[in-house]
Amino acid sequence: MIFITPNGVISFISPQHCGSISDKQLFIKSKLVDRLEPNDVMADKGFLIAEELESIGCKLQCPIFLKDKIPFDISENISNSKLSNMRVTVERSISRVKQYNYFEGAIPYTCLPHVDKVFFITCMLCNVYIPLIQMI
Repeated sequence: MIFITPNGVISFISPQHCGSISDKQLFIKSKLVDRLEPNDVMADKGFLIAEELESIGCKLQCPIFLKDKIPFDISENISNSKLSNMRVTVERSISRVKQYNYFEGAIPYTCLPHVDKVFFITCMLCNVYIPLIQMI
């Protein structure tokens, strides 16, 4: 699990986990809630951490999907448009990490002790690139 700032910088990287763990369990285990400031947090629809975020004054922002409500009103259209723009930045940031191809396919057993370090270094190398969005 990684967290990305509005300009595409990777700001948090959780340790890797083998096996089955839900997004919510990983979020709680990472103790990221202790590092967040009251603000909005964007996540995918299935990321069920709204209660944990409300405890620190954050609001979970998820896109509204057509099956949830038809038709959208103007404010929902504007909100969805802004969230879509942010999602593009997140996806572009994630694609920077994927370009290294280290994590494609099976990772040799002998490399497992180093996976967290390699992933961290990969993410930090991505942060050295030109920012995805110039913040003023």
